[in-house]
Amino acid sequence: MSEPIRLFIGTSANGEDAKAEIAYEYSLRANTDRELDIVWMHQTNDTNSFWYGWNDSRWSTPFSGFRWGIPEYCNFEGKAIYTDVDMVYYGDIGELYDKELADDEWMLARDGERFGGKEFCVILFDCAKFKDELAPVKTWKQEEYHHQYLMQALINKKITGYLDPVWNSHDGDAPNWKLLHYTTMNTQPWQPAWFKGELKEHPNAGLVRDFWYTYNAAITDGGYDIKDYDIDRGVTYRCIGQ
Repeated sequence: MSEPIRLFIGTSANGEDAKAEIAYEYSLRANTDRELDIVWMHQTNDTNSFWYGWNDSRWSTPFSGFRWGIPEYCNFEGKAIYTDVDMVYYGDIGELYDKELADDEWMLARDGERFGGKEFCVILFDCAKFKDELAPVKTWKQEEYHHQYLMQALINKKITGYLDPVWNSHDGDAPNWKLLHYTTMNTQPWQPAWFKGELKEHPNAGLVRDFWYTYNAAITDGGYDIKDYDIDRGVTYRCIGQ
């Protein structure tokens, strides 16, 4: 029997991305028969949570820096997948999880123009390789620029292997996608309230229709209920650069 797939999804705290969460989880489960161990990473006032007390003042989303805590959360054992919440699966996540990493690869991510040539919105981690390389989360999670610093430090190590862009197709830029990413925040169909920039229509009306088709299928066929996801946890997010 295959091991459960550990999936960490970065999302907002107060239900601003509830519709995206529903569409995403439904699409995940509809396209795999593997067991999923999903951790929704969001800001929280629960002092016992691993995700409590992170300095988000320089994050561009409500969850930007959480991804670098995943190897420690997993006790530096096994594999784990990180993704943003603004996605819909069309392929089997098991195919992504089962990819092999070379000895000198700590993680896989697609190539791109940002972040030193890598796009870290979908990552396959080999958690064990981070064990003696990352300081404990508690020592850096309150530092203002910890997300940017860690990302640049890992880029400089050149330990990120190649991931086919079909597993992180930015608004459809990679054809025949297996994971579609609505990455442009001001055109996301569900319009999360935390985003304070200028909202625009998505340039691809077909992708908008696809999102709402998936969301509606989750409600009508999957039995999902928006009330279970649209939760006000009373957490304030300080959005920057928007």
